[in-house]
Amino acid sequence: MSDISNNEQTPEGVENNEVDISNTNEINNGLQNVFATISETAASVVNNINTKEEEINSLDNTIFPPNKSPARSVNTYEFKEQYTPPPMSRISTQDNFQGNGDGGGGGDDDDDDESTISGTIISRRLPSTQPNNSVIVNWFESREYIVFSHQLDALKKNNIFVLKECKENKRLLDLKYSDLNTNVNNIQTSVIFFSTISGFIQATREQFTISDLIVSVVSITISTYISLLLSISKYYKLDELKEQIQNLRSKYSVLHNKIEYRMDVLGPWNSKKLWIHADAQKKMIEWKKIYDYMEQDYNELIETKQKLCSEFEIIMDTKSRNKYFIKNKELNYANRTKIYKWNKKEQALEEKMSFKDIKPIRRSSLVLQHEELDNWDDNSEV
Repeated sequence: MSDISNNEQTPEGVENNEVDISNTNEINNGLQNVFATISETAASVVNNINTKEEEINSLDNTIFPPNKSPARSVNTYEFKEQYTPPPMSRISTQDNFQGNGDGGGGGDDDDDDESTISGTIISRRLPSTQPNNSVIVNWFESREYIVFSHQLDALKKNNIFVLKECKENKRLLDLKYSDLNTNVNNIQTSVIFFSTISGFIQATREQFTISDLIVSVVSITISTYISLLLSISKYYKLDELKEQIQNLRSKYSVLHNKIEYRMDVLGPWNSKKLWIHADAQKKMIEWKKIYDYMEQDYNELIETKQKLCSEFEIIMDTKSRNKYFIKNKELNYANRTKIYKWNKKEQALEEKMSFKDIKPIRRSSLVLQHEELDNWDDNSEV
């Protein structure tokens, strides 16, 4: 019986061994197929990396021309320790597989078969084009912008200085012209009035039975008064002085408009946003044309100012300047007091309208025009 059992078990063991051998062969074949697939994948990835390196190297040669020294392999990490390039974008490639390591990480040629692509980082100096990156470019630290900002600031200060002095002089001329015009008008009006009275009395002396003696005395008195006023006016040259002041006021008005035109030309350049993502050299060329024009025009401007100030000094002596300077302060105080009262009324009206959910059409306010110097002050950024 034992022989029979042994004979029966032997074929079963042989059959199991054959099954194990076949399974092992299938597993080996599967592993070979897997390894072959991994090798093909690794080879394709390495080819892609080499292609990327060639593209990056060609871009590097375009942006940063190479030296005439012979080419040599450079270790990226060793190069970074010797020289830190400006902050640029980084291209990184990491894969967890093995393959031929002749990539851009650097190393000896004898260890190519043992190198791994896992953890390889390829770094190149490329300008950042991605919108979301950690590179912060300060557009306002370039040499062109610094030179531009200093020149713009100098031109604005020059304009403000000249305009301020001219406005003060014209304001004093306005006050003196107002008083002089009032005096001349009073003289002319009184002459017209009394001449009309004298003619009326002479024409109606028979109707009103006015004696010839009274008519003669009144006529002589009026004629004397008229002659006296006209003589005094001619002696002080009031009409000539009035005409001179009017001409000087007109010249100052032309000068004011010219300075305000210069401010309007410089106004759009006050915005810093013009320099963001712009070619600094092209912007500097555009600004250079305006700056040259402003410099040439400024020389003519100060020559005109010199002539006007000379005429102003002749017309307005120290006593007159002090007198009208004080009067100007008094008028400004009175005007500002009135403006304050009207602003309070305006604010109360707006609060009342907002309480009733009524929106005002526009906000209006009274401003003293002679106190404004630069309309671009609120928008100044540079």
